[in-house]
Amino acid sequence: MGIIRTRLTPPTEPASLIARPRLLKRLDEIEHTGLTVVLAPAGYGKTTLLAQWYRTLVSSGRACGWLTADPSDGDTVGMLTYIAAALSDAGVSLEPRLERILRTDVFPSSEFLTNVIIEALERNGGTVYLFIDDAHLLAPEPIHALGRLIEQAPPTTCFITASRSLPDLHLARARARGHLHEVQAEDLKFTPDETRHFITEGDHSPLDEQDLSTLQLRTEGWIAGLKLATLALRRGTAPKELLATFSGSNRSVSDFFAEEVFSSQPESVREFLLKTSVLDRFCPALCEAVTGQPDARRQLYEIEERGLFLLQLDQERHWHRYHHLFATFLQRRLHEYDALAHRDLHLRASDWFWETGSPVDAIEHALKAEAPERAAELLERRCQELTYVGKIRLVAKFAAQIPQAILHRYPGVLLTVAWRQTRALHFEEADELIRIAGERLDQMAAANEVPPAELRRLRYLHLHREMVLTAARDRMADVERRCQHLLDEYPEEQHPYLKGTIYGHLLAARRDQFKLSDYEKLFATSQGFLKRSVYSFAAVGLQAGIGPFQFLAGKTAAARALLEQGRDEGVRYSGRHSSATAVCSLPLAQLVYENNEVDLAAELVDEAMPSAVGYGFVDQLVSAFVTRTRVLHARNDISGAFQILDDGMTIAVERDLERLKLALLAERVRLLIETGQPDEATRHAALHGISVTDRAPTPGDAVTTRDEYRAIIWVRVACATDHLFEATTVARQWRSFCAARGATLSLVRWDILLACIHFTSGNKLAAQRALREALTHGANVRCVRSFLDEGAIMRTLLETVEPSESTHPTDAFADELRSLFDGGDHRPQRAPDDATTDEGLYGRFSQREREILSLVASGLRNKEVAERLGMTEGTIKWYLQQVYDKIGTRRRQRAVERARQFGLIAS
Repeated sequence: MGIIRTRLTPPTEPASLIARPRLLKRLDEIEHTGLTVVLAPAGYGKTTLLAQWYRTLVSSGRACGWLTADPSDGDTVGMLTYIAAALSDAGVSLEPRLERILRTDVFPSSEFLTNVIIEALERNGGTVYLFIDDAHLLAPEPIHALGRLIEQAPPTTCFITASRSLPDLHLARARARGHLHEVQAEDLKFTPDETRHFITEGDHSPLDEQDLSTLQLRTEGWIAGLKLATLALRRGTAPKELLATFSGSNRSVSDFFAEEVFSSQPESVREFLLKTSVLDRFCPALCEAVTGQPDARRQLYEIEERGLFLLQLDQERHWHRYHHLFATFLQRRLHEYDALAHRDLHLRASDWFWETGSPVDAIEHALKAEAPERAAELLERRCQELTYVGKIRLVAKFAAQIPQAILHRYPGVLLTVAWRQTRALHFEEADELIRIAGERLDQMAAANEVPPAELRRLRYLHLHREMVLTAARDRMADVERRCQHLLDEYPEEQHPYLKGTIYGHLLAARRDQFKLSDYEKLFATSQGFLKRSVYSFAAVGLQAGIGPFQFLAGKTAAARALLEQGRDEGVRYSGRHSSATAVCSLPLAQLVYENNEVDLAAELVDEAMPSAVGYGFVDQLVSAFVTRTRVLHARNDISGAFQILDDGMTIAVERDLERLKLALLAERVRLLIETGQPDEATRHAALHGISVTDRAPTPGDAVTTRDEYRAIIWVRVACATDHLFEATTVARQWRSFCAARGATLSLVRWDILLACIHFTSGNKLAAQRALREALTHGANVRCVRSFLDEGAIMRTLLETVEPSESTHPTDAFADELRSLFDGGDHRPQRAPDDATTDEGLYGRFSQREREILSLVASGLRNKEVAERLGMTEGTIKWYLQQVYDKIGTRRRQRAVERARQFGLIAS
């Protein structure tokens, strides 16, 4: 992106600086605190002090960067980009990709910039001083981002800021920790000796001690007031006359500007000052365009010579600005002369910036000119490209300043803001904007307002936004239809950013519907766009669509490679914790968890979950909450796993995301059954309309992953309530469906469920056959955790497979799983020898399981145990199956004997 280099160096002072040793000594404190805040009203010499500190440090060989904040820094990305540039000037080595960004018009995300800056500072090692002047000009979002950067930066980084108002940088926290060095107005005030030095060293009329004392009293050491006073003295005003009327209040300063500075200037200078006062920064060419006067360079030189508060912004003396107080005075005076003049001047500035290729500045000046129609017109012409380079938030910010009656006439802006609202999960707002844009397009068509080609392009954007909103609402069958319509009906639209998003959503929609056949052509076409796209986020989004598709189809290695590539691209584009990175990090976390890389999965979920919660579609939310739940379960944190399920269900209910609800319910039912709470599992399923007394959820013609989640829940509840025949029937149908569709990952999981059902019902031969099928496919796709997470029953099942010296992948995989159960890194931790004796061979016994086992040991039959405990006979059978699995036997009497040996029940 374009960097204004003048903001990266301290302004040059027209006169020599007054030495102030007491303030220079503060440098010793700066080095030992992470944050120094120079806080004072305008004109107290904050910039001058920072510049003195900066030059002193630079002369001693220290690494220093400088940034002058600007009112246009309402964008966090812009501020962080300038900070990166300042650090680069200080000698901090940035990564090559960021160096390229600083030289181009690419707009990275704020997360990416923050992470790259922190990483660069950590690599640098040595102490780095970053000066940020005029921090009060930063908007809330950038100041919060600066606060986060200060908190996360290594301790070798010293931040020095100057501000008129108290910045929201968590100063109380830093003060309590001893990490804050404060310099306030009282510290900056000129002492009598410094005032004397300032007056006597300058080319001013001499003042006697009484006059100096009076000046010190009137100005209260305010350096701007001293400078204003010396200007009057230079023009020949008698000291007594000046001091008799001079005041340090804001009104007095304003009056002084008017009477002693402004009114004494030639008419041509006054006119130039007033017309250019509307500009935050200016160069000769811009001044000529705004004032309509030639030879602006000479005018600027004259103003500088006259000492009229003109500050240089670069060494080449090309860009300038006025002192903020003086600029404010001039703007007020302009309004008094001609209340409407500023509008014409801002419009001229807008035209100049537009013609010189600065659309953002052009739109800002159009808004300042109170010309929303002009701003909307410019925004309409550039909103798409701004979006493609990561500036969609800026588009939304501009749009918010345009009256709706005007905004509604510009469909391109409406559709861009709708996309932003969709990404922020504000579905109703996005829907309304899309509706309004559609009506406007119909009006434009009826009135022939735009050429047919342009109208067709806007129709394409309208359909695209409808498709994205439909995807956000997780209506995947409709998403597939809409994507296919865009591809078929608009073959001329080949923009890689939009095309990439269409293919990404199409892949996700087809995966959700188990439409995995004939995907090679779709993959080849989408990857062709992937290679041609120069837009990083679109490429990452497409990889996030392809990877999970491949994983479901059993192409685990290819899926992992693509997701890792997409994640790396996301990190380069916007940092580890960004939403762009999360779209690949979360499905990657799900994949590596399945491969039994639990720690890596946890790391990926932890870094990506906040972004998923804030900006994730259903795919990312399912991956985040399901994987996090399973990681906690694998680490034996059952209460933590249930808490994650509660958190996820809150989001699912708030946003009405049915697929997320069902995915979380499936995990909850699995955990409740495993922890000996089948009645709770049945109750939760019934609350969501799933009961074994209802029609079984078998696969039909229009199947989605929602149907599969319902089926999994139904089958697990059926097993827990002794409806084993029905569970077997449903599981077999889903197993056949997944095999026919090529959904290998789901096929493995249904084979595992079938094996468990057969084993529970006592059909050991059928259980072994189903297990063999699961092991065969599981070995190919490295489906490890699906076996391990079934717990004790799977451990017992694997014991029925005789250990083999065969090198066949299926046998080797079975041996690997047995090894992981017996001594793998992520097996459930056994209690130490001196712990309470509630541990079986293959799992911990619940209080209810011990109670039932004790009653069985006393000679009661299942029906009698059920009557005693107020339960059904089927529930007692289910509990005993769990007991048999954990104690390592299928024989009732042998289970009692072993339980007594382990001390689980009384002898």
